[in-house]
Amino acid sequence: MTTIIIGAGMAGLACARHLVDCGETVIVLDKGRGLGGRLATRRTGEGAFDHGAQYVTARDAGFAAWLDQAASLAAAAPWQQLGLEQTWWVGTPGMSKLTGPLAEGLDIRKSCRVETVQRSGKGWALACEGGGTLAADRLGVAIPAPQAAALLTGVTPLADPLDTVRYAPCWTLMVSLAEPLGQAPRVYRASDGPCAWVACNSTKPGRSGEGENWVIQAGPGWSESHLEEDPETVTRLLLDAFSSWSGGLPEIRLSQVHRWRHARVLKALEVPCLWDVEARIGLAGDWCLGPRVEAAYLSGRALAGQMMAAQSR
Repeated sequence: MTTIIIGAGMAGLACARHLVDCGETVIVLDKGRGLGGRLATRRTGEGAFDHGAQYVTARDAGFAAWLDQAASLAAAAPWQQLGLEQTWWVGTPGMSKLTGPLAEGLDIRKSCRVETVQRSGKGWALACEGGGTLAADRLGVAIPAPQAAALLTGVTPLADPLDTVRYAPCWTLMVSLAEPLGQAPRVYRASDGPCAWVACNSTKPGRSGEGENWVIQAGPGWSESHLEEDPETVTRLLLDAFSSWSGGLPEIRLSQVHRWRHARVLKALEVPCLWDVEARIGLAGDWCLGPRVEAAYLSGRALAGQMMAAQSR
């Protein structure tokens, strides 16, 4: 039995990893060139920036055990912050490396955008951009809810509740400075505004390079109100806000922005995953449980569990 998983973020990789560890044949497809989804690292001539998820935490014992395993493989490390009761974990040397242990040995096909899916006998037929086709006995979809809805509406009733999921967008600014910023805090958080998150990326374990690299993420309200602005305008606005926050900036070696349309789940379905046992199709993602990387991992594992339970009947 062949299973295809659409999406190589945390949920899709967690699902695929569990299935392969159980002896299943799995193919993972992703439209991007990298893995991890919002566990993203931008590499530039002035160093790397974690421009998506900034860190992860663990409440679930299973996810905590997986983070310990990732740390033993040098793919994760604690990011020490004073006054925290909970450990902040980051991928090393970048957040995108956090999924490395999950992806090890999987059949992952990058830059493969799935355009349509449809029933084919008892299984599924997928048409990919560029004319490629694939067949699967089971199908897992682990992409943001709006993208899943666009792909699956009219194909499966599992798409019906997806329009209740709500996301907040996020504009992210990446700045490389020629000199240290001085007395500014290395990490700062606010509820909204252009500088809702400010962090010195260079202080994370495993990062190296001259100067300092900073990540500034705008809050949900600010990002929503500037969602369709051009990148040049957003760069200028966020640089001005960062300069005001820090009391002035030294020489800027590099500045870039990235827009995340589906950055943070505001309203989840509050179920571990969605699964149609008769049609052999399921959905997973952080939007099932809540706005945490851990939620994506648990959702992917839950979907794999449903698939294996159905197979054993």
